[in-house]
Amino acid sequence: MRSVSTIPLSAPISPSVRDVLRSPLARVWLPVLAAAAVVAVLDRRSDAGDLLYFVHQGERLLSAHWADTFADPTLQSGPLQLVLTGAARSTEVLAFVVELGVAALLLFILGQLGVSTRWQAVLGLAAVALGLTHGAFVDGHPAAAFSPLIWILAGLEARRGRPLRAGALVGLSAGLELWGVLGAPVLLLAPRLRDAVRGWATEAAVVAGLLAPFVLAGKFGMFDYEWRVAHDTLLGVFLPAGTHFGWSLRLLQAGVACALGAGVALRLRRSVHAVWLVPLVVVSARIALDPLAYGWYWLEAEALALAGAGAMLMVPPLRARRARPARVGAHHTPAAPSPPATS
Repeated sequence: MRSVSTIPLSAPISPSVRDVLRSPLARVWLPVLAAAAVVAVLDRRSDAGDLLYFVHQGERLLSAHWADTFADPTLQSGPLQLVLTGAARSTEVLAFVVELGVAALLLFILGQLGVSTRWQAVLGLAAVALGLTHGAFVDGHPAAAFSPLIWILAGLEARRGRPLRAGALVGLSAGLELWGVLGAPVLLLAPRLRDAVRGWATEAAVVAGLLAPFVLAGKFGMFDYEWRVAHDTLLGVFLPAGTHFGWSLRLLQAGVACALGAGVALRLRRSVHAVWLVPLVVVSARIALDPLAYGWYWLEAEALALAGAGAMLMVPPLRARRARPARVGAHHTPAAPSPPATS
């Protein structure tokens, strides 16, 4: 008679448990989020830069005095970010929200790009090891990691013919920090130009909806702020250090960045790599033309590079270039059949 093991570890694994162990939840999400959580535990009492200021302003936004939240021109955060920081009320809580949130958003995007679970895990752990999640919290500007990733999602939605959803995503990224509006060029990845126009209209409506209550109900001083050109920037090569850089020049900077991004979007709109290359061009131009040189700016490029690495693992650029004619409708003429053999 066959004996039955009484030791739990030697008993056969049930199919349901085996399925769980083989699922993306166990193989990808749990290890990556666990690693991000460990870093968050270590970071939770760190100096989080401007994030503490955003917490205080967020608490004000959620109070009876919300209308004057943006009266101080130095506040350059979006209202959505302030709602989130004000609701958290603590940078210790935000350490987990931000760091796990960045890791989770990256994994979600890699899944949307069709990256295999093995490479999702590798890239997710790389985001933690290379300091993307850490920097998103301790540098005090989570939008630097979140917004470019949101633009990738918007680009994917635009390619799928969902311009309203894509435009809403770009608009929401501006709710974190206003430079999120620069994601507009990804909407050109929509199948038709009129779809892109609908996306831009949606983006504008979302941004207006986020800012209008503060403009109408209180003093809105965000656009009164002026930066000073730092000597260690590209602009510092051409302009004296300390030169005033106001919102009129911010609009010029945005125009150049969006024009370059739009050019890449139109050139590569048939390629899946456009969804991360277009944002990368935009943030690169933004960083190059910025009057300041803060370290957290590079989180934007790092987040996009990790997502781009996943896309290239899925469809290497050279292979995509060779396969492109077949995808866009080129026809293959089969060779003529060989003549029958004669005896």
